[in-house]
Amino acid sequence: MPAIIIVEKLGSIKQVNFKNYDENELYKKGGFKSPEGFKCHTTWTIDMDSKKYTISVYGKTTGKANQENKYEFPPPIDNTLFFGNCVVVKKMESNPNEVVDLSESSWNEIYETLYGGFEDLGDEDTDVDDDDDDDDVPITKTGYAKDGFVVDDDEDVDDDDDDVDDDDEDVDDDEEIPIKPKSKRISKPKSKKTSAIKSIFDLKPIEENTTSNYLDCTSELVEEEYV
Repeated sequence: MPAIIIVEKLGSIKQVNFKNYDENELYKKGGFKSPEGFKCHTTWTIDMDSKKYTISVYGKTTGKANQENKYEFPPPIDNTLFFGNCVVVKKMESNPNEVVDLSESSWNEIYETLYGGFEDLGDEDTDVDDDDDDDDVPITKTGYAKDGFVVDDDEDVDDDDDDVDDDDEDVDDDEEIPIKPKSKRISKPKSKKTSAIKSIFDLKPIEENTTSNYLDCTSELVEEEYV
């Protein structure tokens, strides 16, 4: 009683025993009422336990809407759209009529092999080792390798200085803003002018006195000329 795999339309996998295997009756195991359109779409040859086997997929590629099978098979049927359930059968390569058990776990392993396998942790370790090769390369203070593609520390310092100068200019611009009111400076000369005007009026009597004194002096000189 060999075991076969039923791939349901929602993508789940189910292991089913086929008591009296008959390839012409496989469509019934797939849940179809009619064998029309039900056929083998691909066959892979694999090596397991030093023996060669064939893995065949049966199904239909025509059907009603919303009956599409969501399972993704390995190439070359990875782009084939199936309808309803599919059936996977394992046989001996040397004797195509000899069907052997295909368990769910065995199919999962075969599935990975047919897809080329998944990435091993050993590959990731190799990538890390490749990165470690850069340890001999000199690095800057910021942790970058001096490989000609990273700006040197001196250039970084110059850029920082430019940034500081720009900041200083911004600060100076901000400090000039509160100095704009000039009304106070205008008010001061007004007070000086008023004080100057007042001093002129105060000096006027002094000018009159000096004038009178000057006249008196001339009168005395005239009298001396007559003597």
